[in-house]
Amino acid sequence: MQKNLIIRFLLLIILISTQTNKLFAQLRSLDSNIVISVGEYRPSITDANKINENPVVVDSTQKLLVKGYNISSQKINTGFDVAPIPAAQMVGEPLTKLYNALVKIGYGNYNTPYGELWYNNLRSKESSYGVHLRHFSSSPFLINKDFGFPGFSDDNIGLYGKKFLKEHTLSGNFDYSRNLVHLYGYDANLQSLNKDATVQRFNYFGASADLASHYTNDARYNHDIKIGYYNLTDLYKASENNIKATGFVQTKIDKEFLRINGLVDYYNYKTSKDTFNDMMVSLNPKFIAAGEKYHASIGFTATMDKLEETKFYIYPDIDLSYNVVENIIIPYGGISGGLQKNSFKSITDENPFVLSALKMANTNQRYNLFGGIKGNITNQITYNARASYIDIGNLAMYVNDTKDLLANRFNVIYDDAKELNVRGEVGYQYREKWRFNLSGDYYNYKMTSELRAWYMPQVKVTLTGNYNISDKIIVKVDLFYLDNQYYKTIANADTPNPTPVANLLKPLFDANLGGEYRYNKKLGFFININNIANVRYYRYSNYPNQRFNAMLGLSYSF
Repeated sequence: MQKNLIIRFLLLIILISTQTNKLFAQLRSLDSNIVISVGEYRPSITDANKINENPVVVDSTQKLLVKGYNISSQKINTGFDVAPIPAAQMVGEPLTKLYNALVKIGYGNYNTPYGELWYNNLRSKESSYGVHLRHFSSSPFLINKDFGFPGFSDDNIGLYGKKFLKEHTLSGNFDYSRNLVHLYGYDANLQSLNKDATVQRFNYFGASADLASHYTNDARYNHDIKIGYYNLTDLYKASENNIKATGFVQTKIDKEFLRINGLVDYYNYKTSKDTFNDMMVSLNPKFIAAGEKYHASIGFTATMDKLEETKFYIYPDIDLSYNVVENIIIPYGGISGGLQKNSFKSITDENPFVLSALKMANTNQRYNLFGGIKGNITNQITYNARASYIDIGNLAMYVNDTKDLLANRFNVIYDDAKELNVRGEVGYQYREKWRFNLSGDYYNYKMTSELRAWYMPQVKVTLTGNYNISDKIIVKVDLFYLDNQYYKTIANADTPNPTPVANLLKPLFDANLGGEYRYNKKLGFFININNIANVRYYRYSNYPNQRFNAMLGLSYSF
């Protein structure tokens, strides 16, 4: 215990000694003005005095004195006058140089001459007029030794003119045509005939006048009125006279258009055996509305027909479409109908080998229900897919006239039918360089009395194309195909029970190619090649076509 106390006491003395030395060392380092007192420490703060002087920036740059000055101004007269600047105007492309006349001549195998002339006045704000002449003929020595002479000739003369008035255009034309064919569809092995014995010639005279308005204000009554007359005769004492007036009046009511179409059509058809007179009057009012996405036309057609007896018809006229996706998908549909006049001219334009004395009846489309979809796939490609179902009364068809020994002419018969048509079409155009169009049709007929729809194909495909190389070389192609056509014959014709027979015609395929080389703006050369595959096909029974035929020619403008 005592040892411990002694050790603790010594440690305390050492600690006090160490702290005392540190204190004296600090005192020696203090300033001499510091006073150390013994007693209770009472801290105090000396009063602060504010410095009232503000800082001042002394600029050492010396300022120079500026003396005053005067400007002596004097006008200087000049002799230069500034010309006024004319207002800016849009400058169009330079007008293409026009020529008054264009003539084309050519010659092909089968002894085929061709000539055509157009003559027009140049650009004018007051009038436009011209003349058109055309000749095209063929005198083949032999197409097929089993048939007669198949030569033909087409001659046309046309005069036309327009007068531009302040708010109207008055136009008129006169036409004459002389078309000659030979009725070569007979068996030359049984009957040898001179070619003059089978000739048929049609003479046509026609004239028309038209007055059309072009008001810029839609609320006014825009109109177009046309009246025409023609006379048609053949070598077998058949003649037809026709007077026809058509026109429309259209005005805007609120946001819709009211359009009224009118027709008055009278013709007289005279043969060596009979005379037919037909008077057709038709009125077609309808409202037309269009928006950003839709288009609608709603109306009806009222028709009076007086052929053998007076009949009245009412047909719907509705056409609707809606733009679903920016002209890419546009579905459409509607229902319509109408009366189609069958005349001697309309029939001989389609089939010049018919009889001169025909029974006339007008084709009645009781209704035509249709629908489809169309649009643009790209800026260059368009498409259209459509289906229709038509109820037809008096569908006109051709059958061989078996009463004549040669049986080389056709009669016209009529039957009621239901027609289903499915059509597809695709078009392609790239600027003015490429242009193609492919279309296909499928037809299905359900006849009332006849076995088939005679000479009406079930399948029809057409391809047309145009290729323009720098407006210097132009190539054209036309391909068409017809399949499943039937023609009518009579089995056991000399018996009490004659039997109609449906005969299938061979498929019809034709490929045509044309080319043109423009040496300069005035002179050009062309070549046309038809039936490249040299295929023998029949458009009508016992009427074969020409095989491979080609024509070379030139064109000249002056």
